[in-house]
Amino acid sequence: MDIEGITEISRLELGKQVHSVVIKNRLTPDAYIDTALANMYATCECLDSSVAVFDGMSEKTVVTWTGLMVGYTQAEQHKEALALFVRMKEENIQLDEYAYSTVLKVCSFLNDYDAGRQIHGCIFKYGIDSDVSVGTPLLDFYVKCGKLDDACFAFKRIYHPNDVTWSSIISGYSQYGKFEECIESFKNLRCEADVSNPFIYTSIFKVCSALADLNLGMQVHADAIKRCSISELYGESALITMYSRSGRLDDARNVFDSVDDPDTVAWTAIICGCSYHGHASEALYLFGKMRSCGVRPNSVTFIGVLTACSHSGLVFEARQYLDSMRSEFGIDPTIDHYNCMIDIYSRAGNLEDALELVTSMPFEPNVASWKSLLGGCWSHRNVEIGKIASSSLLQLDPEDTAGCVLMFNLYASEGIWEESAQIRKKMNEKNLKKDVNCSWLTIKGKVHRFTVGDRHHPQTEEIYSKLEQLNSSCLHHNRSTLADLNCDGSYPLSEQRKEQLLDHSERLAIAFSLISSPRNSPILIFKNLCACPDCHDFSKQVSKITEREIVIRDSSRFHHFKDGQCSCNDYCQSNSDSDLESANVHLTE
Repeated sequence: MDIEGITEISRLELGKQVHSVVIKNRLTPDAYIDTALANMYATCECLDSSVAVFDGMSEKTVVTWTGLMVGYTQAEQHKEALALFVRMKEENIQLDEYAYSTVLKVCSFLNDYDAGRQIHGCIFKYGIDSDVSVGTPLLDFYVKCGKLDDACFAFKRIYHPNDVTWSSIISGYSQYGKFEECIESFKNLRCEADVSNPFIYTSIFKVCSALADLNLGMQVHADAIKRCSISELYGESALITMYSRSGRLDDARNVFDSVDDPDTVAWTAIICGCSYHGHASEALYLFGKMRSCGVRPNSVTFIGVLTACSHSGLVFEARQYLDSMRSEFGIDPTIDHYNCMIDIYSRAGNLEDALELVTSMPFEPNVASWKSLLGGCWSHRNVEIGKIASSSLLQLDPEDTAGCVLMFNLYASEGIWEESAQIRKKMNEKNLKKDVNCSWLTIKGKVHRFTVGDRHHPQTEEIYSKLEQLNSSCLHHNRSTLADLNCDGSYPLSEQRKEQLLDHSERLAIAFSLISSPRNSPILIFKNLCACPDCHDFSKQVSKITEREIVIRDSSRFHHFKDGQCSCNDYCQSNSDSDLESANVHLTE
């Protein structure tokens, strides 16, 4: 009778019968048979019987010990598995690569860095860390413990890394934000061998998504198609997110429509994509379709749904969705969901409701909670609630520059000059400065970055000349902002303000794109902060004057400018990220 065959099919009852035959025919003690029996019981998750056979053995090989350790691991009794390995060391069992590989996986599950380091020392001592069967789980252990430098060291020691090895290091780089190293590793792998591991491509899709690198993403996508290496659902969902975050929602939708049976992750990816592109009605339609298909949403799905409501002013609907999370789907809302609702109330001007939710939600408000409320107070000029939000925000984070700028702007907009001057003074004392506004775009595969007042680009003269031309064309369509306020309440733009607006990074990027890209191609720009109202209005006008579609992804969402209109419908545009120097111009006059 083939006992190992019984192990494979996990027929416990048949295995017990064979065990009885073995005992009846006095075939034990026999190291080979006893080891097979112990492994059979361990694989069938009958650990008590496996331990009984193991303890009754007079002679145990490393295979016997490792088999029981694997059994503990499969039963998720990782501490017992590690304790068994310690016994192996104490009894001077001659360990092999499989034993070390198994215990390293145990350490990964336990996130036990100290134990893993000691085991690494033994592996290094015996010179087997260069073997791919040991080096790969060692590398994976360090990645899961967040020790990327150690993971890199382990990777470099492996003589012939395989697909799993490369997947582990690339995933590690991706997981910890080392995107350039991740891409470089992928390129090195492509030079050395054919890539066929779908998990590697999924990691690269995620990196391209984080970088919003459409060119690389499209190249890797084409390569993955050629090699049939797009994993179903996981890879497809990563592709949906990559295209949507790179400004190509149409391509994201094409990928989604090609998925045979979308799961929760795929549905969530396209719903979030539509939300961040301002397609609220489409996002909510897809959510309804997801439910009708019998796919259960998760907590991330509701972030996308609430974001869609936030960007469209759907206050009542948002409240219903938030309430349905627990009542209909059994999902407990997190503080992120409550912060979405606070943002929805704040954008819509329901500041009392927002404040009540901040103070009554089942979580301690965090920086994001108070900042959303403060942003709403600035947009809707509510000084009293703004004071509460600002005070609470600065208690949590006294170094929060954006909060100081928001409250400074709010005071100044209402002509409360003494308080605004005090904020400015405190910022100077703490040396708090607003994040530098940066915009970037890709032309012919090269990334071009611009900051406020940037004059380092080789085509600076052409860029500013184009800007002057555009500014002249848009001269008769100005939007009043905080910096346009005079003390008497009038809104003329000063020459100083005009010069400041001309320097804003997204305007430089738009001008450069107009002189460097084909006339019929859309303009795609990314920026690290929200656009100020003046630049938002400027983008609308340029899209109409030049008959070019302009897509700008700021820190909050995508804005699609076409024929003088924006996909956000100008909903709750605020000056929260405008320059402090620009906002303060009238204090010095």
